[in-house]
Amino acid sequence: MKFSKTYIKEVFCVEGDWSKDLKDEASVLAVLMFMKQNRNINYIHRHCGTRENLAYYLKQSQLKKYKDYSILYIAFHGKPNQILVGKEIVNLDELAEMLGPNCHNKIIHFGTCHTLNTDLRHIKRFLRKTNALCVCGFGKEIKFVEGCVFDILLIDMLQEFRNIDSVENLIKEYYYTFAQKLGFKLVHL
Repeated sequence: MKFSKTYIKEVFCVEGDWSKDLKDEASVLAVLMFMKQNRNINYIHRHCGTRENLAYYLKQSQLKKYKDYSILYIAFHGKPNQILVGKEIVNLDELAEMLGPNCHNKIIHFGTCHTLNTDLRHIKRFLRKTNALCVCGFGKEIKFVEGCVFDILLIDMLQEFRNIDSVENLIKEYYYTFAQKLGFKLVHL
């Protein structure tokens, strides 16, 4: 069983662009603002358009002053075992190297399509390299609004429990069909 140190888990979000059209305002920022307004969950939100920018913010997320931001919310377009940062592909192994082994007590959520549609060995290797509490996210193509709704439910459930197994059981009990539709996975060692 994996346990978080606290019930309240603030969110550190790094987000890519969803469209090539800079007038398109789609963003998971609305998810974070909703959670702040309705559950008083603090957040940090940063846009990333390059691999270097992503690496910088991932390192920032690990600073001691952000230790209460134990949910790392990675919101990008994705492919199996990868996220798309601008025009670049970053795979789970590369993300693990950017993060290093300092993700103790971190829940890493991929708000991405397809990223966790990969062999469980890749996900577990990512967990071992980062020492994260757990990794969760989607394995299928998802509609933006549906993904955001599920992200709200997930962030809310993560506040209720320290035991990650309890969160997983709650998802199975109340949101099984929704989670299946999105190919949602929650993996821990």
